[in-house]
Amino acid sequence: MRKLAFALVSVSVAAASVSCGKKKNGGSPMGLGQLFLPLKATVPKGLASGSAAGLNLAPQMNLNAGTAELAALKSRIFSAGPTDFMNTIKSVDSRLAELDKRHQEGARKCIGEEAKEWKLSGLPDATGGMTGTASFWFQCVETMNVSNVSPTTSLTIYFGRKDGYSYLAELSTNSALGEPPTIATLGKVDDASNKSEVWQILLTSEAQTDASKRHALWMYVLGDKTTQNFEMAVGGTGKIASVPSASEGPVSGVGCGIRVKASPTFVYGVGRFHESGSGDGNAGTSGETCEDEEKTVCASTTDLLATDATNCSSLTTFGASIPKLGYAQLKGSEENKAGYALGLSIVKATAMPALTSFNDEASK
Repeated sequence: MRKLAFALVSVSVAAASVSCGKKKNGGSPMGLGQLFLPLKATVPKGLASGSAAGLNLAPQMNLNAGTAELAALKSRIFSAGPTDFMNTIKSVDSRLAELDKRHQEGARKCIGEEAKEWKLSGLPDATGGMTGTASFWFQCVETMNVSNVSPTTSLTIYFGRKDGYSYLAELSTNSALGEPPTIATLGKVDDASNKSEVWQILLTSEAQTDASKRHALWMYVLGDKTTQNFEMAVGGTGKIASVPSASEGPVSGVGCGIRVKASPTFVYGVGRFHESGSGDGNAGTSGETCEDEEKTVCASTTDLLATDATNCSSLTTFGASIPKLGYAQLKGSEENKAGYALGLSIVKATAMPALTSFNDEASK
């Protein structure tokens, strides 16, 4: 099973023009919430124990432990390595903390400006359609230095605060085939870091000239410390390969549409968990087009071992914000490539309002 690179590339923040060892017109802390904390508090412990992000909340387990469906999800999304979603989000918070430090060393003009709305429409929705919307509010934009990758890669960060919430978008593009992938991470969290929501989109590079292999993988995750609720959805249209190959087909390394909801004691999952055509678990004879039947699973959060389905009776209804991601929904037609085209417009920051560069210092 090929792992998919959901993690962002290594980056370093450009040095601020501040006199060594001395603050210069320093600003107050920005007060941004942390996306990672609500997720850490609510993600099922059995999944979290595979992450490298300090999440060993349960004894480390063999990745094959627990139900086959949740073990597969853990292996692809919550395990140490380039696919480690939780470690990615922790790294996002670390980059924002570094920007906050720069602001305190030399106050930035954008921090005092009014946040501007970036409104997205046509997003995957809870019914399996593409009618969802989301608004993000930004004050600042910063281009990062990407290390150890080709010069064709860029990473831009947008962030801001409005009405008690912090917003973030990290958009990374790669104009050549190969790693790292083209990726977007979008987040919203309250200033107290009690509830966070994250969209993550992974795309085949635009350099892939074969339109049939321009694939998109989408993920949405919600964590609410106050209600101890964790929900996620993941799905895609095909393999994201470094080099085009004849074997690439309409399959996803993250399954063909999965939704998960968890309480502190039980985790419920529904969808097509396995790569189509793999013969693994619930892959059916029509697996080439992700048409195998949905499967449900109820398990203990601590060890992912199956338990009686009645234990998950209160977890079978998902929140209105949780999309029902699936192959057909994201694939669209050969002409519109719904998930890919939308993801590409997001990564390219289409309709992004004009923002002040984080490098611009405030007037003294």
